[in-house]
Amino acid sequence: MTSGEETAETDGERRRGRPRNPAIDDAALAAARELLAETGWDQTTMVAIAERAGVGKPALYRRWPSKTHLVFEAIFGWVDDAPPVADAADPAEWIRRSCAYTLELFGRPEVKAALPGLLAAFRDREDLLTTLWTDFGGPGVGMLADTMRQDGSDDKGPGERDAAALDAQATMLFIVGGSMVLRLLMADDAAESIADRMPDILLGGVAGRPPAR
Repeated sequence: MTSGEETAETDGERRRGRPRNPAIDDAALAAARELLAETGWDQTTMVAIAERAGVGKPALYRRWPSKTHLVFEAIFGWVDDAPPVADAADPAEWIRRSCAYTLELFGRPEVKAALPGLLAAFRDREDLLTTLWTDFGGPGVGMLADTMRQDGSDDKGPGERDAAALDAQATMLFIVGGSMVLRLLMADDAAESIADRMPDILLGGVAGRPPAR
């Protein structure tokens, strides 16, 4: 095993046993976030997580097949929360809320520490990359596409509906990709002025009108 990616030796080791104890899950996920912020990706090993959480390493492998899967859930375990754009009234409000939330998410110390390792691991973990887009991007993309169709969408043809879906996906990619790169490449104080401009730049093209203030 390497420090960058630890896996269980057998599938049986991680899947046998009693039903999962939510307290162990919570302790392990919290420990992973703490260690990432304190020591970074390489030092956040399954052994270190188990010790910090006060649980046995086999208990971790019964829940997560690798460090990558555990860290992924620790920093992106928000899928049960209400989306911050759920009640956005129009595309402009959706974009502003989505930019604010995504920039805040990728600015968290544990997320910034985990991203380089996760991005490298995604090459061998397509399941996680698909999950990231489906769970993080999917619901928001659908909501944005719906708000784009609100101006008489029932009268539009299939081609126009598809265009709204494509615009929504492109917008989400700009927001997620831009937020991630911004937080990885720039210090927080230097990033803020650029972050403030992101919604206005997107709105100028996506919403087809001057930024709404």
